[in-house]
Amino acid sequence: MSNDGNKKEQVAELKALRQEYRLKANQGDGSDVDTFEFIGPKVPDATDDNPTRMKIHNPTNRLAVTVTMLSRYPSEAPPQFKVEGCSLEEEVLTKAHHEAIEELLEEQASYMPGMPCIAMCIMALDDLDLSTLDLGQPGRCRSIFKVEVVNNSKQFTKSLKQAANGNPYKYYYRTIECQNNAKFSAAVDPWRACFVVCDAPTKDEAKSFMKTVRTGNDMDMNMLGKPDKIQLTVIEEFELAPKAKSICSDDENGLEGSEYRTTEGLDGMMNPFLAVVAEV
Repeated sequence: MSNDGNKKEQVAELKALRQEYRLKANQGDGSDVDTFEFIGPKVPDATDDNPTRMKIHNPTNRLAVTVTMLSRYPSEAPPQFKVEGCSLEEEVLTKAHHEAIEELLEEQASYMPGMPCIAMCIMALDDLDLSTLDLGQPGRCRSIFKVEVVNNSKQFTKSLKQAANGNPYKYYYRTIECQNNAKFSAAVDPWRACFVVCDAPTKDEAKSFMKTVRTGNDMDMNMLGKPDKIQLTVIEEFELAPKAKSICSDDENGLEGSEYRTTEGLDGMMNPFLAVVAEV
């Protein structure tokens, strides 16, 4: 459908929405007055940079949703939703609630591709139950650090598991060939450029984990084969977005290490867990 065809569909849908909410206001107890607010611009004047928008207020739960009609709507793009309500059933809504409600509206739109669907999508809010929303897991924190050299990988992985205290973690490493290297005569399966990623359910637990790996006297073995600390560099520490992917998926225990041979290989494994993707 051309943009002209989309504009005709948008004009018709706007008229229908205005009539629907005007009728509700006339038949109701007055609570439905001003539930539909046209923001503009008018459909003929709309552009890709300034599309037509409207705000729909739900008097039942005091939610307000700004709806945007992109130029490609409805033939090639769904409407966009932005929740602006402040409370629902006397409970203050968080950012996670807003995002979950927007996802609900987007899901409703996905069932009606290529069709005018704003009224049907908004109907999903009439009987909205907060307890049914998927809010993810707010408050989780991720720590990522690098250890340049691990002399005894068996000792290191044992201590790392203890420091994680049951929380999911992964590590990525490169092996060191040291059979004929006197410097590593006491080493046991040594690694270099080892990266560790660990998730904790709270900020306090993340801090505790990092304190343990920084100060633990037996995180590794030194060149003399005695327990020793590690020298680490913090790469990132951040709070995860509520729905950010965990480092352990449903079919993994999250406690496994992986060897990488190239920088590209490491990037492929670690990039999905960095702050640019997963931060709140």
